[in-house]
Amino acid sequence: MERHFERSLQELVDDLKTMTDKVVASLDSAAKGLLERDASPCNTVFDIEKETDDMEVLINEKLLDFIALQQPVAVDLRFALSLQDIVVDLERIGDHCANIAQSAISLSMLRSSPDLLALPEMIPLARTMLQDSVLSFLNRDTALARRVLSMDDRMDEFNRNLARAVINSIKEDRELVETSLEIMRISKNLERIGDLSTNIAEDALFTAEGRIARHQPQA
Repeated sequence: MERHFERSLQELVDDLKTMTDKVVASLDSAAKGLLERDASPCNTVFDIEKETDDMEVLINEKLLDFIALQQPVAVDLRFALSLQDIVVDLERIGDHCANIAQSAISLSMLRSSPDLLALPEMIPLARTMLQDSVLSFLNRDTALARRVLSMDDRMDEFNRNLARAVINSIKEDRELVETSLEIMRISKNLERIGDLSTNIAEDALFTAEGRIARHQPQA
């Protein structure tokens, strides 16, 4: 029985790693399309989005079986409950990657290269938050989880500053309205990826410590 429990748990861990890799690949492809003004990598994002949707369903089915049949307790039960939330967050991150890819395709059709403002800095930050949040959950690394939480303020600041810059550029040149709105959409989607990664880091803290991080004062 114990061997079957461990095998089922490891299978869930492996599935989470696979889903995370897919979402990271989706973000990378969307970023490549944006930064290189090439629509072709963006098409990959839409294929990956379907795959992550399927993985969300698969993992949730396995989770229900795991909880019903194995009846986990304590940290293993917290792991299962948190994993259920995390796969939803990963699926939503995949949706935001698709949104970024769609905007990148629109921007790639412009005659001249647009000013991407802070987007080249926001992309690696979002990627780091995504990867580190899942890693903190898998390794029950509370220090790494808290580091992800601290990155969210920086992401929010990037998004606010970019929004102000976009508004100023529109005031100066009305022809930049459509381009500026696409830049703002990408920024907002990256900010949402940061928020969802923060949710995952909070789940990591819940799994490791049994406390809900968003209800605890930050040190």
